[in-house]
Amino acid sequence: MNPEIFTTLETKRLVIKQINQMDFYKSGNELHQKFESYTNQSSFSTNIRKNTLIFTITHKVNSQLLGLTFLKPLNSSSEMECYFMLFPQYWGNGYAIEALKKSIEFAFSILKIHTLFAYVSQDNKKGWLVAERSGMKYMGDTIIEQKNEKVMKYSMNKNDFDNLYGN
Repeated sequence: MNPEIFTTLETKRLVIKQINQMDFYKSGNELHQKFESYTNQSSFSTNIRKNTLIFTITHKVNSQLLGLTFLKPLNSSSEMECYFMLFPQYWGNGYAIEALKKSIEFAFSILKIHTLFAYVSQDNKKGWLVAERSGMKYMGDTIIEQKNEKVMKYSMNKNDFDNLYGN
């Protein structure tokens, strides 16, 4: 994928737009400040690699920023980790599931990955419900060593994607 071309994805209600990582980290960037504020209050991982794809999630009708979604390449070029952050005032409307499903479709159809992972804190019931409702499979618990935290591991492979999304 050409790093100079930024992707815009659309769903029925959402616009999911890739943003430049350098712009995201510029000091004073309001979006990055919101992200930092949210991550300081949660167990969200801020370990974003240089080649992580960052997307804003906005509402199509009123252009309200609802949150962010990330696709982070793992050690293998055929594996990625996805995670999302939806601001609490927008929880319970199905936006996270809608955004995650579109991110999953993008990862498998455009980026041509083989496996997608998500790690969800055990006390984040809404997070693991979003992963499950998006078609990801619970693979058991694992320890995130950097944080010494037990999390729930979810995954989806290309065959799962093809079966669920009809490709």
